[in-house]
Amino acid sequence: MAKYPDKKIIIIMGTLSSGKGTQADKIAEAFGLHHFDTGPFLKKILSSDDPSIAKEKSEYESGKWVSPEFVVKKVLEHAPIFLIQSKGIIFSGSPRTIYEVERELPVFEELVGPENVVVFNLDISEAESLKRSLGRLICEKNKHPIPDLPEFQEIRKAGVCPHDGSKLIKKDLDKPETLKSRSSEHNQRTLPVIDFFRKCGYKVIEINGEQPIDKVFADMMCWLPQYCK
Repeated sequence: MAKYPDKKIIIIMGTLSSGKGTQADKIAEAFGLHHFDTGPFLKKILSSDDPSIAKEKSEYESGKWVSPEFVVKKVLEHAPIFLIQSKGIIFSGSPRTIYEVERELPVFEELVGPENVVVFNLDISEAESLKRSLGRLICEKNKHPIPDLPEFQEIRKAGVCPHDGSKLIKKDLDKPETLKSRSSEHNQRTLPVIDFFRKCGYKVIEINGEQPIDKVFADMMCWLPQYCK
């Protein structure tokens, strides 16, 4: 029997700038979930000068993904803690490799039960992904993303994060050559994860991520009430 059968784990898949973090924030607020955003979470860990993570830090700073082994270790260390503190977890950055999903999914199923694991995929084109990534801003303090979309133009003009009041800046890794490399790596490493979920019997809920933010959220909410009661 699952340890926390009354809690949920939601996983949002999608390529770069598909809106995973934005939708995860909205869903987390709607249902009282913890948004486990592995990007900022790992960035905080990798900002340390700890020599034991020097290799991972170097890889990250060069624009590459940190090793799946490192991601899995940190995710599985903290997931049970976040489950205790909330009604569930919503992931927007992991699992994104076969290595991760093979090791994380069995633990997620033990924690909440397979019936309480929900998987979405936000589908956007490669061209739209690059366009969004090149136009994206983040805040200095907590790296909240501010997309170059109509809904955010006033915020971008003000230059101040609406979440924490810090300055908006350009993300260091959002450069064409880096983004193309990460997009290629995504296609090679992450797309097979979606197939893995399906082979394990999970329905991967496909959402058109090129729609306005509120429409994407509405489409996801059409599915969530049956899971998040």
